[in-house]
Amino acid sequence: TLAQNRTISFDGLINNEVVFGNGTPMENNPSILKRANKKAITNALVLAMVDIANEKGEFERAKKYWNTFHCQNKLISHNGRYYTDYCKNRWCATCCGIRKAFILNRYYPIIINWEEPHLLTLTIKAIKAEDLHNKINEVINNFSKIRDRCNKRHQRGKGMKVIFIKSLECNFNATKRTYNPHYHIITPNRETALYLKQEWIKECNKTSFNAGNNAQHLIKIEDVEKGLVEVIKYGAKILSDPDPTHKRKRNRGDMVGLKVYARALHNIYNAMNNHRLYGSIGFKLPEVENENISFKYVSNYESWTYQPQQMDWINNETEKKFTEYEIDSYLEYILKTCMDKETF
Repeated sequence: TLAQNRTISFDGLINNEVVFGNGTPMENNPSILKRANKKAITNALVLAMVDIANEKGEFERAKKYWNTFHCQNKLISHNGRYYTDYCKNRWCATCCGIRKAFILNRYYPIIINWEEPHLLTLTIKAIKAEDLHNKINEVINNFSKIRDRCNKRHQRGKGMKVIFIKSLECNFNATKRTYNPHYHIITPNRETALYLKQEWIKECNKTSFNAGNNAQHLIKIEDVEKGLVEVIKYGAKILSDPDPTHKRKRNRGDMVGLKVYARALHNIYNAMNNHRLYGSIGFKLPEVENENISFKYVSNYESWTYQPQQMDWINNETEKKFTEYEIDSYLEYILKTCMDKETF
């Protein structure tokens, strides 16, 4: 449960803190270091995007970026757990990770029972920045038309029932300065995937050529969890190759040649604003219980504040570091010298 905190100042509770949710365990929890790493990356990105938004007069967007900069700034630790508040914005690496875990846990029990799941990637030809907003709207509308058309055919007994999970992403090619909106889709079988692919090509090419047959990709999923992670991993990649169409295979931790294209990411997040990136059709998910967010008053707690220069949360009394995180030297180099605010 995402948590929030505030200080209670009325009589009798002056030294207490009210914390919401169940908190996050601290002992033997590798995610704590991962969150410090994600916080460092996200802070560098949003500071760059704040400058870009202000330059373009998009002050409300800049406020949202600042909201992410302050995400998890304050921590309260008590009885082996820590509590904080989250921005829930899609450009926040930590909040995306929380959302990804939620979706994974919700969809995995369904997909694991599918007969022969396939991963389908549906894309259109690359576009320039000035066309991005309209094209994002167009691909979303196209897919809605395909969904409705397939459902009507099935209801009339003239077509199969379509079942799938989908997510919308967008890559940026800095070499060509183009964008590539695309869908990742998991279907229960190859037949459904080919059906959707056929409808996609037909719909996208109604008025002009936008989607070629060879540009669409279909593979059988051998590992359901990895396949689902591929679908829900991100809306736009923060650390990216200059040319994603010719990127090399990387081992974990290999960041050589990666850059952060902040202006391009700002364009992508703007174009995706108010759109749902994830969705499903053809089956019912288990109901999410409407649980009231619990809260409690705690004493004997420790308070921590995030210090951007140290890239860690510092104890307000002892000045002890919360995670002892040390940034990878090459990642630090990327965030300081490869943060591109011009290319789009």
